[in-house]
Amino acid sequence: MSIIKKINKIKELGIFSNYSRDSQLPDFKRYNLIYGLNYTGKTTLSRLFEMIEKNDFTAYPNLEYEIEDELGTKYRKNDLFNTKIRVFNQEYIDHNMEIRNCKAKTITLILGDENKEIVQQIGGDQESVKNKLNEYSELEKNVKQNKKYKDKTFTDIARTIYEAIMGGAIRTYNRNNAEIDYRSIARKQLLSEDDLENQRTIVRQNVKPVIDKPVINSIELVNSEKKQLDEAINYLIDQAKALLQETVESQIIERLKNNADISIWVETGLNLHSIYESKKCEFCEGALSENRLKELTNHFNKADKQLKQKIDNLSIDISTIRSNIDSFKIPDKARFYDEIQNEYQSTYDTYKVNKDKILDILDKMKISIDGKKLKTTEKVNFNLELNLTEYNISLNGVFRFINIHNSKTNDFESEKNKAINKLKEHYLSTIYDEVKNMEKEIEIGSKRMALLINGDTTDLGIDALKKRIVDNQTKISSTHKACEEINRGLSTFLGRDELVFEPHRTKVKDGNGHETEIEDGYIIKRNGKLAKCLSEGEKTAIAFVYFIIHLKDYKFSIEDGIIVIDDPISSLDANSLFQAFSFLKNAVISAKQVFVFTHNFDFMRLLLNWLKDSHIIGEEYFMIKNGADENKLRVAYIDKLDKLLKNYETEYQYLFSILRDYQSDQSLENVYNLPNIARKFMDSFLAFRVPCLGSSSYKKLERINYDKIKKNAIYKFANHESHMTGKGFDPSLVPETDKVIPYLLDMIKTDSPDHYGMLEESLVN
Repeated sequence: MSIIKKINKIKELGIFSNYSRDSQLPDFKRYNLIYGLNYTGKTTLSRLFEMIEKNDFTAYPNLEYEIEDELGTKYRKNDLFNTKIRVFNQEYIDHNMEIRNCKAKTITLILGDENKEIVQQIGGDQESVKNKLNEYSELEKNVKQNKKYKDKTFTDIARTIYEAIMGGAIRTYNRNNAEIDYRSIARKQLLSEDDLENQRTIVRQNVKPVIDKPVINSIELVNSEKKQLDEAINYLIDQAKALLQETVESQIIERLKNNADISIWVETGLNLHSIYESKKCEFCEGALSENRLKELTNHFNKADKQLKQKIDNLSIDISTIRSNIDSFKIPDKARFYDEIQNEYQSTYDTYKVNKDKILDILDKMKISIDGKKLKTTEKVNFNLELNLTEYNISLNGVFRFINIHNSKTNDFESEKNKAINKLKEHYLSTIYDEVKNMEKEIEIGSKRMALLINGDTTDLGIDALKKRIVDNQTKISSTHKACEEINRGLSTFLGRDELVFEPHRTKVKDGNGHETEIEDGYIIKRNGKLAKCLSEGEKTAIAFVYFIIHLKDYKFSIEDGIIVIDDPISSLDANSLFQAFSFLKNAVISAKQVFVFTHNFDFMRLLLNWLKDSHIIGEEYFMIKNGADENKLRVAYIDKLDKLLKNYETEYQYLFSILRDYQSDQSLENVYNLPNIARKFMDSFLAFRVPCLGSSSYKKLERINYDKIKKNAIYKFANHESHMTGKGFDPSLVPETDKVIPYLLDMIKTDSPDHYGMLEESLVN
């Protein structure tokens, strides 16, 4: 086990930004007193020892340091030092002591690093349980609301479905039916408005009779066997084309040739005259000449008659086919089921158009054929084409709808059930996304609720947390057994025994709900009554007593360890100072090495006198001072304790030495504390020089016989500049300090030359 002899360097540790040890600085000894004003870096330096103790540099990741032991071994960051260290500072107080419910009837105090961690875990677990229970309650409420809304959604959609299928095969349909049917839907199957209406119609309609399919009879033509329509049409077209190209030879009578109506009239009359063997004109009763009859007979010869007979026969066939097509009756849409009527009507209309096209072509063909009778001597071109393809397609479409209708009639119940299922699928699809979202929320919420109760490998659940709380409370109860020792130490440290610790017991329930009583801290009583609040000094005293007590635990040996103490008397009143000093020196006298930091001058004097008067071998005295680096930033460094502090008892002398030895370097850092020092020094001088009870410093200063303007400057500097202004740093403080400090010293020297001379003389010693 080694002691620390040197701190060779410190970098990136707060105000110790780039410290290197002065070669003239003495080595650390067994007992080391380190003095420094507030905010000069004492606590920061104590943190270095703390980080070495715990080997934890998280707070200062860029820290660099080097310490050296008595054997010359050097240790740097992350090197394990071979001697255990215990550090008491503000971090120790914050980390090891927790005052809860200060204003309540009971103050529970938790002491100790390990116990505090357990209590913090209990507090964290209790907060986690509370938060998890709150979350569980919210989740449970949301899950219930989602389930309730889901049930309502299925109830509403079941009513809609029932109304849609009313009168069908299903007479009742409820929420359970809807939910069962919903499970069978793999995806949304929404119907269009037309399809939806069709399915409604199917469900609500009654069965309709079978529709007989119209029969297409064979067609009987002139001078030909019966033929089917397609065959008859093709035959008709071939006959028409051939007949229109056929001609006869005849004596042409121009007037008849050029006047078709006269030609028809004359030919008809000629035939009548032949039938009735008329000898005179039946119209005018004039005599018919032989030449005229011969001329007409030659014009209307036998070949001409034969051709015209063919024409007449073909015209009859055209009329027959047309009549057959025109008289072919297909069923009206009213005979069909409602859901196919619209589509059927469209097919019906198409059929009608195609039928009319054929009839129109046949009419035109008949006109052409009939016109050929007047042009038997000429060839007539026939440009019309007649194609039954579109007609047959549309007619087959009609037959298809008849088949659909008849099939529906033959399987009416099956079709209705299909329509019912489509309606159910449609309406259930309208809530598909909504229900899926609700079920997802219910599933997520339920899983999270189970996780909150049971936990997993990464996060304890409520049940496990409750068990750990009980287990930890039991641990605390078993370790808090030091009431008497704490009370004795606290009485010695404070010099009074008005504060007394008593174990605090509370009732808890274990995992099975059984109630037990455990100790979970201390009740603090003041003069026999529950203490309401503790002062900062009392908190510090309690923490320091605990620190000293736990130096005796099995993990640390005082005789083999290094103890670092930073201001154990912070916030203590003057009456408790000596008792605290006595407690400290007796607690650490046997330590292998001790470092004591303090800013309190009186406490420092007590330690100095103890070390000197007891003739302890192995003590050294240091001081933490501040300076400025090349950028005029304030930095801290370790130096030998000022001779004034070692050799003179009073702060008054020390303050005088600071003011007398002040050397300006024109930096704010160098003068920042001087207004406070000047005020304290001036107040101390005025206290004995002008002992007027209740008088202010200003009033006392008026009683001093000195230049009034300079006295005003002294008062402003000492009083105003020593208080916070909220305005930030004032560069004018440097020249003001350079001017006022000589005024202050000269005022004392002028007013009390003997006193000033004694101060000077004391510094020589």
